[in-house]
Amino acid sequence: MELFEEKNWTGEFFVNNVYEKRFMGEINYSPENGVMLSYSITGRDIPNEAKVVHGVLTTGEKCTLLGKFTPQNSGFVWKNDLYVRKGKAWFLCLLVGDWLDENELMYDLNFSLTNLQEFFFPKGFKDLVKYSEKPLFSIKTNYGEIEVGNNASFGILNTDVSTQIYSRNKNALEELKESFQKLEKKYPDANFMLKQDIAYRIYLKIDSGEKIATVFEHIFDIANLFSILVYGPVYPDSICVTKKIEKNHPISINIYPNMSLNKKTMDLCIQERSHFHMPIKKSNIDLASTIMKWLKAPKDYSTIVSNIQHETGYRDEHSLHGELVLYATQFEEISYAASVMDKKYEYPIDNYGTAKIKDAISKILANAGESDIGIGIGNLRNEIAHVGRPKYLLKKLSMRDMVDLTQCMQMTILGYVLNELGLDRKVISKYQDEFTPKMLI
Repeated sequence: MELFEEKNWTGEFFVNNVYEKRFMGEINYSPENGVMLSYSITGRDIPNEAKVVHGVLTTGEKCTLLGKFTPQNSGFVWKNDLYVRKGKAWFLCLLVGDWLDENELMYDLNFSLTNLQEFFFPKGFKDLVKYSEKPLFSIKTNYGEIEVGNNASFGILNTDVSTQIYSRNKNALEELKESFQKLEKKYPDANFMLKQDIAYRIYLKIDSGEKIATVFEHIFDIANLFSILVYGPVYPDSICVTKKIEKNHPISINIYPNMSLNKKTMDLCIQERSHFHMPIKKSNIDLASTIMKWLKAPKDYSTIVSNIQHETGYRDEHSLHGELVLYATQFEEISYAASVMDKKYEYPIDNYGTAKIKDAISKILANAGESDIGIGIGNLRNEIAHVGRPKYLLKKLSMRDMVDLTQCMQMTILGYVLNELGLDRKVISKYQDEFTPKMLI
């Protein structure tokens, strides 16, 4: 969870490759507040405005800060004949590992997402996941290739395996030890290793290279898809780019983007989920096909994605009214796309909802005195959207009713999206029923 931890670094910084005008500073990073540099510049020789700040950290690492840096606008202190400028600057991202410029192209990077591991396997069963050097699958895109594979750390497997493997059957353990020693003699270059940890990561190989801002778009396109699949905010929890240098070993650079997450959204991001309770997971969908379909038009579902990615778990009257109008409009779009004009609010529920969703919506509206779903949703939308319209239904619905109604509508729209992505209808229905308000079923 590298990107969900607060971090700080101190070091010397400079701009425009003028190391002689270096100054002291401290970088503070958090998923909520982003990347901030607090700096102190002694003397009247102020560095020029720059789009990149380079630094040497006290850890001995090079670093790069990408974003507008204007030290001329900082405040200053004149004390004991010493002129000092102090200020704070916020950046698009921090890169730890090398000096880069604003036009640097990225070709090879990998990242992990919150709850990605649980999507693939249960947390307590990672010892059973077999490591493979080959990717799980590879997808061609218009900018390059996406691979999903695992990354593992290993330790040395002792010649006497009985120090690392235990069995109550002493004879079996002794035979295993002797057999392993024979194998090592037979294959002296085998270098057997003991798997210590394993995790799934997503790899991007970009053919022509792209700037960091575009790379972030690709990463968040994939994160947005997983937010739908797990029904919760999903953001990168580590990003690493590999910079290849001729005649030298590749440099690994860790990236810390400015995500500026709401604290409540961040808490939902890192909230542990159970693989066993996930209605959608790697084992019951064709993930490669799903990603390919999603990336053909990743912005088509931006409205519903934005709602999930910025979820806080908190609702008020204003937000509920906004969601209801928004979802009703999306119902209309779904119906119009199917050339259904007369039942624009019923069609999505009948075709992409479940019996439980329909029953839940019927109960909510019936309690407010409306027996027709289509008329009820339409009237609610109009009571909210039109100034001066009498609030007949809104007066009868409680906040709890509105929360449950908007969630049922959201689940209907997600049913449509998942259907467009080619998921099995049974899997979609299980997903929708899992997140349909339980008190109404």
